Amino acid sequence: MKNIPTDLLRTFVTIKDLGGFTSAGELLGRSQPAISLQIKKLEALLNTQIFLRGSSLELTEDGEYLYGAAKQILEINDRVISRMGGDSVSGKVRLGIPNDFELAFLPKALRSLTRTYPNIMVEVDCDISKSIYQRFQKNLYDICLVMEPEKENENRDGRDYRLDQLVWVMNHEGLVEESTLPLVTYPQGCIYRAMLESRLEQIARPYRVAYTSPSLLGILSAVEEGLGLTAMASSVVPSHFTVAKETEQLPALGAVSIGLYYREHELSVATRHVLDFLRAGLANLAPPSMLGGR
Repeated sequence: MKNIPTDLLRTFVTIKDLGGFTSAGELLGRSQPAISLQIKKLEALLNTQIFLRGSSLELTEDGEYLYGAAKQILEINDRVISRMGGDSVSGKVRLGIPNDFELAFLPKALRSLTRTYPNIMVEVDCDISKSIYQRFQKNLYDICLVMEPEKENENRDGRDYRLDQLVWVMNHEGLVEESTLPLVTYPQGCIYRAMLESRLEQIARPYRVAYTSPSLLGILSAVEEGLGLTAMASSVVPSHFTVAKETEQLPALGAVSIGLYYREHELSVATRHVLDFLRAGLANLAPPSMLGGR
């Protein structure tokens, strides 16, 4: 009888969950060539092909079966290890995150955390980035994710941030033709609002704030009802919304930096594990070309 090493299964499941070899390698602490070699070993052991060659990580029929089975095997393995005391990592991690990223980013980033470290509790607080960072400076969070204007000289660890384009989002194309552009925004202090207003003022484009809400649900509902346009980081735009083309009436909004802040010397073991999963999730945010909007 053959035995399948659990580290090979964990690598396979992580690749599928995070959507890439590079992201899996960052989370598991291995290089991309090492990750690729593990998949080749797994395929050789099972005498089958797991991923369709030349695809964007699409699984073969055997791969789909293995994915479901591997998750069950790993869940049993991790539960036994935890029960026997081998995995004693526990603790509460306080996380501050912008509204837009609670739904689009956080569940995917922490999906595997609870399976691997069931005794780590993540306490999440959502608000605009300015407020989140102010609370982080007051030691209210262990880790925070904030959006900032793109920096000329970024000296942070490359795993702790990524750049994303800010795009116009709407649900009714006729809004662009209005003489005074209606906007749906977060309250004053939001980076989206600041960049929107700044760019429109630079080109002397008349605008009015038609609707303001502190919640993502409020923003999306107002846009969906056609009350106005808003701006979002391209990687978190819901698939059913329209990403408007940049024109003289709708200028390019520029890039934002989406990054993690934490205090290296204060990180507990539990917080370091959460940070690893957040870094992998940040690296795996959908690029603009994968947006579902038109």
